[in-house]
Amino acid sequence: MAGIKKNRSPRKATRLLQSRLKFARGAGTLKKCIECQMSYIADSPADCTEHKKYHDLHLYGKKWLLSWGTAIQDTTSSQYITPPSTSGSNGSGSGAKGEREDYIAYITPGKAAEVKAMMEIMYIVNNELTAPHDENAFWSEEGTSSRGRAFVYIKDGRAVGAVTVEYLKEDDGRGRWMRVSTRELVPEVVPRVRLGISRIWVCRKQRGKGIATRLLECVRKYAILGNEVARWEMAWSQPSESGGKLATRYNSVRHKSGELLIPCYI
Repeated sequence: MAGIKKNRSPRKATRLLQSRLKFARGAGTLKKCIECQMSYIADSPADCTEHKKYHDLHLYGKKWLLSWGTAIQDTTSSQYITPPSTSGSNGSGSGAKGEREDYIAYITPGKAAEVKAMMEIMYIVNNELTAPHDENAFWSEEGTSSRGRAFVYIKDGRAVGAVTVEYLKEDDGRGRWMRVSTRELVPEVVPRVRLGISRIWVCRKQRGKGIATRLLECVRKYAILGNEVARWEMAWSQPSESGGKLATRYNSVRHKSGELLIPCYI
């Protein structure tokens, strides 16, 4: 039986559609602040808020409550001052003493509020130095008072400078001499060092006023209770360019060869 040929209706042409990519409106332009170096999206309210906070801290320091930290030195007279009260009107940081005097305070591990405030400062410090953000345990964790300390310099109700130091044991052999000219470590020479300067920072608007040196002198005299150390017993941890200049002024020594050396630790 012959097959029956079926008539097929012509296929309808498929209509082609052009794809369009839709981008979110108002993505904004990335902007970099020339003063604090933070990059942020200028059209983003959240980014602008974050930049304002970062910018203010970077340039002017962190607003500091009088109840944070234990004051140890009045920087105008180099004498001990009474630790700040944790109650009453002065606790808000608005008392006359907080407005009038510069002082240096140390951070107590385990006191959450002051540790958190110091951590905010260290975030700025580590960003500026392109340094790791996970090297705070020796001064911040409860039970670590034998490993290191953090100090802040308070001026006009703001923490405008900070330093963190590690306690070093002589038998650890971590001390080294660094040549100022080449930034190379001197081999096979291990100086006796007792304090390691992990970080030191002063906010931009307060630089060049001797604050870093006052912090170092406070550390030298008071970091080890009842035991003042010599300048050359304070070692630096990979000092930056500006840190190297500070170290050269503060505690470099001249070798008999004429070379300037800075005490460092590894």
